Formats: sequence, structure tokens, C-alpha cells
Amino acid sequence: MPQRKGAFRISACPACGSAGIRAVQEDWSGSYEGKRYVVRNLRHFHCPQCGEKVYDPSAMRQIQAASPAFAKLQRARKTA
Repeated sequence: MPQRKGAFRISACPACGSAGIRAVQEDWSGSYEGKRYVVRNLRHFHCPQCGEKVYDPSAMRQIQAASPAFAKLQRARKTA
């Protein structure tokens, strides 16, 4: 996967120290109060050695944008 200028980089897994951690792009799914949601083609880092996943700030923003929990929080802030 090509690096974007100024992109978040990681060279070793923070959990096991493996240098095999790599950027991947795949669908990510989560659930909130029994409701499933999906972020398509989410770019993050995955360690094949231990299974650790590392999400950069951009990936976290995408997850938050899709999350019903954060949508609920945003609605609460707007009415406060």
C-alpha cells in the first residue's frame, strides 16, 4: 500500500515488537446496543504475528463517524 505524504507510519508492533506489522485496507465492523455498523475499506495496521490492530487518527475519525454511539453523543451536545 503506497504511503501518503504525512501519513501515520509504524515500523514495529506495539504489542509484540514484530517488524511484520503492515498497513491493510479492509471492512471494519462494530456494534452498539445490538446494532451493527460497518466502515468500508478502513486503512489501519495489522500484525500477523500477534493479531494486534493499530488505528491512526484518520481511521478513528472514520469509526467515530459511523458509530451510533458517537452520533448519540453529538446529538446530546447540540441540545445542551
